[in-house]
Amino acid sequence: MHAPTMLASLLPLLPLTLALPLESRAIHEFDITALSAKLPVSGTYGTGAIDSSISITVNYPDASSTTGANLTTTCSYAWPASITPGPTNWTQCTDPALQWRLPEKGWTSTTNYRVEVYQSLTDDAAGAGLDATHYLDMNPSVTSDPSAYLSCIQMGKFTPLICQLSGPLSAHPAPVVMYASEESTRPE
Repeated sequence: MHAPTMLASLLPLLPLTLALPLESRAIHEFDITALSAKLPVSGTYGTGAIDSSISITVNYPDASSTTGANLTTTCSYAWPASITPGPTNWTQCTDPALQWRLPEKGWTSTTNYRVEVYQSLTDDAAGAGLDATHYLDMNPSVTSDPSAYLSCIQMGKFTPLICQLSGPLSAHPAPVVMYASEESTRPE
């Protein structure tokens, strides 16, 4: 008998936000489905200076789709032998609507870095868009490391370090799932 009266008296105390349905928000997901890298190795049996490169394959939202379709593109960067691999500036992918970089904040070594992807939603490449980022490192057998996707192996003396996703030393299989945030301008 007291329950309906008690419930009615408590209703005004609930915040208005709990009484209204939640606003739906689009979740923008970028997936790195493949990575290949050829990098120098230092030391007695290292390669010395070599031409180096990193390439990723990315699935990303089709900005013109009304059904949530995705597109796929490849993003690559190469360093000549005279330059040690390291952080990069924004570089266009095969699809010019997408850019990527290896930012300075997040670069530790050739087996531990951050990948950042930006999809421009305007005609201005640095204008409003979607920004997604994820750390990638090589940390075999440590499944508690959420970034341990890389498998990097030197296949003999004087050969480069070859890195990939889902290799024998990866703690996690691909894809690397990155959730994007909406930005008014491309991060610098």
